[in-house]
Amino acid sequence: MKANRLFQGVLTLSLILAFASVDAQQVVKLLPDQSEITIKGTSKLHDWEENVENFKVNLNLAFQENEIKGIDQVHVTLMSNSIVSENSIMTNKTHDALNVKKYPQIEFRLVSVDNLSSKDGKFTGTLVGDVTLAGVTKRISLTFSGVHSGNKISIKGSKELIMNDFKIDPPTAMLGTLKTGKEVTISFQLSFQVT
Repeated sequence: MKANRLFQGVLTLSLILAFASVDAQQVVKLLPDQSEITIKGTSKLHDWEENVENFKVNLNLAFQENEIKGIDQVHVTLMSNSIVSENSIMTNKTHDALNVKKYPQIEFRLVSVDNLSSKDGKFTGTLVGDVTLAGVTKRISLTFSGVHSGNKISIKGSKELIMNDFKIDPPTAMLGTLKTGKEVTISFQLSFQVT
């Protein structure tokens, strides 16, 4: 009997430790100088690109040994007035279209993660979450890929959004001769340090 109880105790402890190793959760720290978010679109005259200069990313990962086995939190905050282009007219038109005074932030909040796969330091998956843009919230799916090497993690991906879905009129300039397309592509290349 005593041997049986001892065996059950050891088995229970082993299972607890195994699950603990799978669920070793860590918050990782964004490295802003090594990260970028860009917005690209089209117009009647030429393609255009803007950079987001001020953003925050809160990310919580679960590791098993050196592999990423879970993503428990993703919260991205972009400051609307930090979206800038090389053309000041385009920057101002973008700020007007986003109504940055009324809606100073653009946010993404994770709802779930689909198809997460991690092997040999490389991982892929799909984030499902809510984007709030100019006061309108829509659920999107966002495919990503990444690399985990030592204490550094890099993640990249892109997503096309239709401005009209968020009740945003595409910016125009020069009396309507410069009219942007309704689709924009948001791309990100983010670097983190495991703390």
